[in-house]
Amino acid sequence: MAHPKVTMITLNCPALGDRQFEVSHAERLLAMPKNGGWQLPKESQYVYENGSISRRNKKGNAGTQE
Repeated sequence: MAHPKVTMITLNCPALGDRQFEVSHAERLLAMPKNGGWQLPKESQYVYENGSISRRNKKGNAGTQE
């Protein structure tokens, strides 16, 4: 039986460097007020907004029709 694919997110901490976490764990770390400095790297393909991590939209409004 195949295992489900798990998305890993890279977070950066000034004291510990880059580490990878499963999405839900990364969201919990970023939600903590005193999280030790964990943040998404500036060049990350993900963005943290309103308590959740999502992929950045790099195509702009390519899917929007008027």
